[in-house]
Amino acid sequence: MKKLILSLVLCLAVLTSCNKDDDPVATTATFTYSVGFTGNTSAFLNFSTGEVVITEIVWDGTLEGSSLPTSVTHSVVTTIDVATGTANPAIPVIEISPGAYSNISMGIELEDNGVDDNIILKGIFTHSDASTFPIEFYFNSGEVFESTLTSLTIAPGSNTICTLNLDPILWFANITQSELEDATLTSGTIVLSESSNATLYDKVEEAILSATTNDSSITCN
Repeated sequence: MKKLILSLVLCLAVLTSCNKDDDPVATTATFTYSVGFTGNTSAFLNFSTGEVVITEIVWDGTLEGSSLPTSVTHSVVTTIDVATGTANPAIPVIEISPGAYSNISMGIELEDNGVDDNIILKGIFTHSDASTFPIEFYFNSGEVFESTLTSLTIAPGSNTICTLNLDPILWFANITQSELEDATLTSGTIVLSESSNATLYDKVEEAILSATTNDSSITCN
């Protein structure tokens, strides 16, 4: 009888030990949106401050084993700091199913209330004679920036951050240094907007529109 009781105690001890050692397997993961800026400086431009105001971010992907795509949407007016990428208000962390995703797309929609600018850039323009002038750019149009990613694996229990990268310097690629040297100054500042230096503004607007689809601008980690 004592041997039987001892055997039962040992078995219970083994089972308890196994239960303590086996950690629960995570069945979910988390996902965080982000907006980044990859180009703020060129040979004659340096944008040090500014903001991009968005109203919606959408992330779509097809999870392996599922016939329907997974869509995660964040809809709230958020201001992204050009210098730091910080969002205000902060973009929340979202729960998502882990696994292998394919046919991924990510997009952001600019806030368009018809009044306020949704892209503002401020920085310094360097003249060919080395003198410098403040430069400001103001944009207001409800554009959607989209990009795609072939595949992404999200591990159970992980937090994946996917960043849609914007390149302000690319928006100014069609404007030469000499064109900015000839720009009209407003209180000593080069201002590009619909009502100031409109020809140069149109060039930047055209570049922004062509940059709304860029298949190499998503990074996830």
